[in-house]
Amino acid sequence: MTFYRKTAGLAIVAAMALAGCSSETDETAAGDTPMAVEDAAREFSKLETPQPGQYDLDVEVVSFEMPGAPEGALEQMRSAMEGAYQDGFCLTPEEAERGFEEQLAQVAQNGQCNFNDLSVDEGTVSAQAVCELEGGSMEMDMNGTVSSTSSDITADTRMTAQGQTVSMTMRMKQTRTGDCAA
Repeated sequence: MTFYRKTAGLAIVAAMALAGCSSETDETAAGDTPMAVEDAAREFSKLETPQPGQYDLDVEVVSFEMPGAPEGALEQMRSAMEGAYQDGFCLTPEEAERGFEEQLAQVAQNGQCNFNDLSVDEGTVSAQAVCELEGGSMEMDMNGTVSSTSSDITADTRMTAQGQTVSMTMRMKQTRTGDCAA
């Protein structure tokens, strides 16, 4: 599940970086009832446990729309996001064994984000999170696949802050490349 944590965390960090100062918070759409963290944990537990080791992480910003952004700001954000994990990461045996509570806490941002929809079916993940951020709100749809040695997640993020809407689609692929360096 660390795969999902890294990719979801990266998408949330990107969206929060876009928030900056804020405007009024949008209300959650009528009829959207957040999932309890325990229900989300049960759903995530259907995924295979990741294997410890060294992983490559490829981040591609598929689309990025920020009306009124200064010249070069969009390209700077794209470069920062795509280069965030350029050297990959080492997943320790302890991290692999921790389970889903820590990962859910990161995605839930200590109560700021709720899952309105989450399903796991034989390694296929589909989730919708709604986050209340300082002065704004964010909706994120994440879809993809997760196995014990790889993941391929696409996150569509829409944030409203400072009276404007920012949209970004990122694709994040992780692949185990071997054991961690000693």
